[in-house]
Amino acid sequence: MKAVGLYGIGDIRLVELDKPSPGPGEVVVKVEAATTCGTDLKTFLRGRPNQTFPTVPWGHECAGTIDSLGGGVTGFNVGERVAFHNSAPCYHCYYCKRQQFELCDNLLGNWGAYAEYILVPAPIVATSMFSMPDELPFEIASLLEPFACTVYGAARAGIRPSDSVAIIGAGFQGIGMLQLARLYGASKIYVLDLIPSRLKLADSFENVTTINVKSQDPLESIREATEGRGCDVVIEAAGTPKTWELAIDLARKGGRVVEYGGCKGGTTISVSTERLHYHGLEIIGVLHTTPQYVQMAWDLLQTRSVDLRGTITDRSSLDDVQGIYEQLRDDKDQIKMVLLP
Repeated sequence: MKAVGLYGIGDIRLVELDKPSPGPGEVVVKVEAATTCGTDLKTFLRGRPNQTFPTVPWGHECAGTIDSLGGGVTGFNVGERVAFHNSAPCYHCYYCKRQQFELCDNLLGNWGAYAEYILVPAPIVATSMFSMPDELPFEIASLLEPFACTVYGAARAGIRPSDSVAIIGAGFQGIGMLQLARLYGASKIYVLDLIPSRLKLADSFENVTTINVKSQDPLESIREATEGRGCDVVIEAAGTPKTWELAIDLARKGGRVVEYGGCKGGTTISVSTERLHYHGLEIIGVLHTTPQYVQMAWDLLQTRSVDLRGTITDRSSLDDVQGIYEQLRDDKDQIKMVLLP
């Protein structure tokens, strides 16, 4: 089968691999749609902490139809349309016993979305694989993994009815966050970015004010809109030290700040001790997601409670993943690109 491997920074290759066979509890899925990922783009550009190469096959966001079932699998059938997450906790380590599944010491991660077929391990089949309704497109279902992270991050933000919410970054995560903020009853949502096409997408949702940080002072704009206070909740979804610091500046006294976007390894930020102590800020770091929020994300996707169609900005074939990631690097209008094997 055709598959894609990441062989080094900036080095993606199309290879031929044997089609996988399922073991006990496992499922082989024919990939019908796979989506690109901001985290994978960062890996393509600079690697990640403790990254080893090659990663073959690569990619982790997809949906498809069941090709074959391993022994003991129940509740699924060959030919069935399915979506699935790409990780599962061990449920036994120190963190899992404290319900912090996203920090699991033995977190199982599954790769291989950029291929004609993918093997889904038994723990993921048991906890995070879902039958798809016929009306749900494969490309939307393939967004389950990143959207589950969005749902977890928004939950950690603790958005309450009447809260004012600022979201830094209007990529996939920011667009998902603004829709969840609307569902949770935020009174006003401010979305900050510097890419006009992304701001236009954010502006298409009701109750959203966009701020172009290239032409507008974000701190001045937020303070003017909130009678000088700052926002009740600020979510950073851009992933730079500068925007992490900006998120703290945009929060009101007693506000909550979610540092969600992943920064380059080894970077640091500077935080005012006065702001932390005398202004009583709550700053939360959020990583990945948990099975509970995977289920919640799936419920929102299949009931069409959120609309992520606008985050899919292009489609291409599996044969040109190198070109696709170069395009994501160079063309900031792109958010998610769908790969069709």
